[in-house]
Amino acid sequence: MTPLEFIRNTQLFLQDLNANRERESIQIAREAAALVRRRVQNDGIDSDGVSFGGYSEAVVPRWMLYDRSLSQGAEDTIRSGDWFQSYSDLKEANNMPMEKNFTFTGEMWRNIGPIGVDNGPNETSVYVGGQTERAADILKYQEPLSGNIIAMNEEEIQFVTEAHAERVSEYLSKYFA
Repeated sequence: MTPLEFIRNTQLFLQDLNANRERESIQIAREAAALVRRRVQNDGIDSDGVSFGGYSEAVVPRWMLYDRSLSQGAEDTIRSGDWFQSYSDLKEANNMPMEKNFTFTGEMWRNIGPIGVDNGPNETSVYVGGQTERAADILKYQEPLSGNIIAMNEEEIQFVTEAHAERVSEYLSKYFA
């Protein structure tokens, strides 16, 4: 490669890298959010590896749990059960895990993803949160109780770092292989 080809390839490399930076950063953020979701839903642990614990055992009149079940059988169990029941009872009636994983209907998790992007001259920041008002409200409500439930752990941060390194490496290979 001549010095002029090197200069031209460097310019093309930088143009390509920057032209696709936002789109690729958003995709990496989506994938990182999916990893967080999997950890929280499957393992019920926060970014520090600590269990979120179980659902509330505080009892309320059973009518407060009416029409919240995922099936008619679960609804019948709630309606024919004790007069006072807890959210844990609702989860049990619906055959759902008793450890807290912030999933009942799955609505919140379906609406977690990129909510904003900041582009600087040499970097892009993608913000992840509730993409609907309801999902954002659930996250906000849960924060004082359980912390930031969508915070990434070290493994997930490493994934983001490696994904960006792979992205740069692919462009380097394209222009300098």
